[in-house]
Amino acid sequence: MEKDPVKIKLKDIGKILVNHFGNRDNINCYISSNAATPTASIEALTEAIKEESPKLPFMKMIHILLQGNVPYVEDGLQDRVKAYSIFSGGAVRDAANAGRAYYLPCTLGTMDRLIGKGCAYEIDVVIMKVRQNKMTGEYSLGLSVDAIHSALETATIVIAELDPSMPFTQGQSVISEQDIDYIIEDGIKPVYAFDAPDFDNLSNEERRIGELITEYFLDDGMTLQVGIGKIPDAVIGVISSAGYKDLGVQTELYGDGLMHLQEKGIINNKRKKINTGYSTTSLVMGSKKLYDFVHMRSQVQMRPCIYTNSAQKLQACAPFLSVNTAIGVDLTGNVWADYINPSTYYGGVGGQPDFVRALSHKKYGTPIIAMRSCARNGTSKIVPAHPSGITLTASAYDGVVIVTEYGIADLRDLPTGFKALAIASISHPDFRDDLLKTIYNNSRITKPKGFSLDKIPPGVIMYTGKIKL
Repeated sequence: MEKDPVKIKLKDIGKILVNHFGNRDNINCYISSNAATPTASIEALTEAIKEESPKLPFMKMIHILLQGNVPYVEDGLQDRVKAYSIFSGGAVRDAANAGRAYYLPCTLGTMDRLIGKGCAYEIDVVIMKVRQNKMTGEYSLGLSVDAIHSALETATIVIAELDPSMPFTQGQSVISEQDIDYIIEDGIKPVYAFDAPDFDNLSNEERRIGELITEYFLDDGMTLQVGIGKIPDAVIGVISSAGYKDLGVQTELYGDGLMHLQEKGIINNKRKKINTGYSTTSLVMGSKKLYDFVHMRSQVQMRPCIYTNSAQKLQACAPFLSVNTAIGVDLTGNVWADYINPSTYYGGVGGQPDFVRALSHKKYGTPIIAMRSCARNGTSKIVPAHPSGITLTASAYDGVVIVTEYGIADLRDLPTGFKALAIASISHPDFRDDLLKTIYNNSRITKPKGFSLDKIPPGVIMYTGKIKL
């Protein structure tokens, strides 16, 4: 016999967890993330954690990027609750840098190894948002599928906020009422929406990067993965006006840019060899217009990260173009994106390593790391060696292509010395000579025959377009 979820109030969350887990020392709680962060439930649970009686077990909170208020990372609660964040921002990032939260390094495509059945963080409780289809009675996970299916497999208790502000998305987002134990309708906060990018007002540096990527690596019929940010926006902006057609999407994150191309018919997924006819993603995040676009739309379908980021699935979508960005690159080809320096954690590795490794063979496509040559403070993002003690999202043995506003460094198949020269060649001119001299003076870097500081090395295409800096 099918059961309906029990309706509860936000203030009941703590009592329910005590009733179910009062004899436990600790429990693992998975929180839905990104635009579908259940902020009201997080706040209510934090208040319950602060109560002396009845006392909850120690709460391990496992999640990706949370939006909005996350009060359980406040100072003084760490003897009762601890965040284990796979990707962080805002308050959780600050807490991790202050030692009040843990960063749990893991690619999005392999999260099931942490929270799946029999794993170290096997989930006891899931707190999430859903949208209901009144016609069918089904529920949708809406904007964030990520690893929730792995969490639901073992969770004893599932609490859902019923949120009419969230779109009903298609695919593996759809679950039944039997998957939900308790549902909250009152006092919840809407999903998080953000301003759409302005594709007509990108900087010259960003446009140059977009031009280089599309001119040299994009063809009709290719499958795309692009993230959110100024550099991916630049790629979208150039694609939008460059006459490409029949593109497909297999991505972990679907934003306004991909919607923009799909609205124009540039993305139609007709040539995709799997999931033909629709874009595939595990997360949706962006503007209200984007959320309206994906609502009930069969041409955008949700899949868990273990599917969207699977090497087998990505390779089946070949030819593939993946565009991600980074905090820095060193002269051996190491790339980092989750730490600024050993003492300053930034976000997480996300899915970048999944796409880099899946596309390491040229027959499948191209994994691009695109970034401006300098950080906002004017320092070079290309340095002789990566900061000691940080996590790498791609390393010297990964076949990546680095793109800055000055050119392309295709590192695939290059030996170490050639890689160093290629990377230095596309650095900012204010730092380029010093980087090249570092290579020249380092006897451990084997230089190519006929090495010259004035020659363009193999693997390099310098920007020669019309956009001036």
